[in-house]
Amino acid sequence: MKRLLPVLLLLLAALYGVVALRPAWQAVVSAPHGRDYATYHYATLQALGDGSGTRGDPYDTAALGRLARAEHTRGTVHPYFYPPPFLLGMLWIAPPWRAPLSLAEGYRAWFWIQNACLLGVLIGLWRWFRAHPLLLGLLAVTFTPIPDNLKMGQANLPVLLLVVWGLAGRSGALVGAAAMAKMSPALYLVGWAAQRRWRPVLVAVATAVVLSLLTLPLVPLATQLSFYRDILPGFSTGDYHGLTVPISLPANHSIPDLFNQLWPGPDAHTLDPRAQRAGEGLSLGLLALLGLLARRRTDAVGEANLMGAFTVLLLASPVYTYEHHLALMLLPCAAVGQALLSRRLRWGWALLVLPAYFLVAWPLYWLRAAQQALPALSWWIQESKPLGMVGITIGCVAAVLSSEKQA
Repeated sequence: MKRLLPVLLLLLAALYGVVALRPAWQAVVSAPHGRDYATYHYATLQALGDGSGTRGDPYDTAALGRLARAEHTRGTVHPYFYPPPFLLGMLWIAPPWRAPLSLAEGYRAWFWIQNACLLGVLIGLWRWFRAHPLLLGLLAVTFTPIPDNLKMGQANLPVLLLVVWGLAGRSGALVGAAAMAKMSPALYLVGWAAQRRWRPVLVAVATAVVLSLLTLPLVPLATQLSFYRDILPGFSTGDYHGLTVPISLPANHSIPDLFNQLWPGPDAHTLDPRAQRAGEGLSLGLLALLGLLARRRTDAVGEANLMGAFTVLLLASPVYTYEHHLALMLLPCAAVGQALLSRRLRWGWALLVLPAYFLVAWPLYWLRAAQQALPALSWWIQESKPLGMVGITIGCVAAVLSSEKQA
């Protein structure tokens, strides 16, 4: 088997190129509007200003639209609602030796940066808990949120790279940097706090402060405070700084969306208070349970499954959980898969984990075709991905409980 491993990995790499890389690249080169990447691009240009020394506000959505129209790429741009330090990771679009990249140039470069991050994630998973290379290769080939993330130009793979290497090395600096790219990775600090690993927690907090200070030349203090005071609190109600995508979008896989279907809000972008309280209550309850679980003694496989369960929760808790966000599910899927391969979980658990993985990984166009073919099951099929996320979480928790015996 060891002799065949390099050949099999090469075949999987070629298959990834055919089923994931090539279609996603074609989608990128045929989209001059840059899809979701456009928000990062124009927010960075807005923060850099026009070269006269005057910095623009990256949270000014109208200004982002004006930049796009000046480049003749699109009429409007989705609002920028990421933490200010996120922009530090986008400065490559404006190298000092040349004019800033165009939207199309940046979008295409971002595609290859994300693929490099994916490779880094796979290597990190292998180093962390010795995830089998064939397992990782199969995940890369079959996990359709990955090419969806590549096509949309989203930032989930760079964030996952920081998360995987940060959790593997208990590096508060890397996890803190991930939280300053997207706020939700801060949830991992709860797991470390429950384990009384205070050093990485404090380092993560210090990293957030340092990155915020480094961002001051791009985003003044008043604008940074405005993000935390005015924009961030709105996330809990569904107000993502004026995002016009409805909460009830069928591809939304979040906990709040389930309650939004039970108690619809006053408009398409705002949660009913009952839905908000129910979503927050369920998320906090699950977070408390995971905090208790984190106090158990475990090994590398168990630790990866514990953080995999935290990953599912940080994905499902925000008001919006789109298909591209599920790229972060690569961590829990690899962790529970390795628990099966290493026999930390008995093979009977595969009867839960494998169907759950299929539900998380199957393409959206298969899902929609299944809804048309089985209209009586349309709602259940619509919510199949959250159901799969629940199954993966149960498998992760079982692996933590099982691996405690191995520690």
